[in-house]
Amino acid sequence: MPSRALATRLIRVILGCYIVVAVTLTGIQMVIEYRRASDRLKDEVAAMQRTFSPGLEDALWRFNAAVLSGILTGMKEIPVVLGVEVRDENGKRVQALGTVTASDGRASRVDVEGRESPVTRSPVTQGFGRPFSQTFPLVHTERNGQRFPVGSWTIHSDDAIAIDQVKNTLIVILINSALKSLVLGLIFFAVIRHMVGRPLAQIEGYLGRLDADNLDAPPLSLTAGGRHELHALTASLNTMVLRLRRAFEDNAHLMQELREMNASLQERITERTRDLERLAHTDLLTGLNNRRKLDLALERAALQASSDGTPLCVIVADVDHFKAINDLYGHKVGDRVLVAIAGILAEGVRTGDTLGRWGGEEFLIVCPGTRLSEGAACAEALRQRIEATALPLIGSRTCSFGVAELRPGETTDGLVTRADAALYRCKRNGRNHVETRAIAQSDLETWERGAA
Repeated sequence: MPSRALATRLIRVILGCYIVVAVTLTGIQMVIEYRRASDRLKDEVAAMQRTFSPGLEDALWRFNAAVLSGILTGMKEIPVVLGVEVRDENGKRVQALGTVTASDGRASRVDVEGRESPVTRSPVTQGFGRPFSQTFPLVHTERNGQRFPVGSWTIHSDDAIAIDQVKNTLIVILINSALKSLVLGLIFFAVIRHMVGRPLAQIEGYLGRLDADNLDAPPLSLTAGGRHELHALTASLNTMVLRLRRAFEDNAHLMQELREMNASLQERITERTRDLERLAHTDLLTGLNNRRKLDLALERAALQASSDGTPLCVIVADVDHFKAINDLYGHKVGDRVLVAIAGILAEGVRTGDTLGRWGGEEFLIVCPGTRLSEGAACAEALRQRIEATALPLIGSRTCSFGVAELRPGETTDGLVTRADAALYRCKRNGRNHVETRAIAQSDLETWERGAA
């Protein structure tokens, strides 16, 4: 059940946090104990200098090997000593006993007979810890105060001894933490299940039985004692049920109003769809057909011309020196000029022709059922109309026109390309007239390089 799952999750989160804190504190405590034990270990090793240095110095000065061996044997019995060795003033080993570590880190074991054998790990805790050693000088002092270095002696030990000293403490702490975690887990489980799990189960059962047919059922009342957030949640739930009951009563009235509104919305949607379709085919600046609409009109006219053999012309118009208008007066004035020329073309275009903005300052007119001569005459009438009209802020301006008629088997792209080529010929030959002959390819390339 979800309520039990929530109670279980709360217990896991609380116990998890407790265990993390307990483990962290235990680890910190163990590190502190280990450092203390390690420091005590090193202090004990250092204190051995005062105890054993005089005897070792005297035995080494007198070359008394038996006394020296006895001292080493006694030192080896001390728990903190893993090995001990004595060297003469030239650094040569005189005697050694136990586990000793060379300067290169290699360890070896020396027995009482002086036999040496290699070892691979510490004998105290099977490799835990870190070996260390401490060397003390041996100096013989005469009665007259003269000092003679006779050698040195080294104690070899291991930090693992400190670990072994705190191992029992760690076990006690871990057992203590485990017992506390178990007891706290049982307490948390009982408390959370009583205060959270059972009330949530009641709320879940009430919501599971709630539907539109029994909204008038008695309000929910929790059996758990006390006053806390779940009681506030129950009160809010009862208030919500009351509001739902009232909402269902109002629903019938709202449904009737929605049915009436639906008919009105359908009409608005239809109208809005028509507006969107019109915007999809309209140039936003001039209000004329955009290039998409022109492409559709041109394709339909070409199919009609192919099917019934009627002629088809296209007229391409371009505003002369339009870049100079933008450079001199600004793009806002240039936009007003395009809008004005679009209005002139729209007033002068024939019924049945399709006018639109082709791009930039270019306009295109699709003329179904029109021969080349008729298209040229139509373009000339539009040219004169534009030339005779004063445009906003800049006065009169002119336009160049290119006209082409669809040839048998020709595509619409080829037709527009020839009209564009005628327009380029018009531009090359002085602008402000109608041209029906396409410019040669070599002349077109020369014109394009000059325009660039």
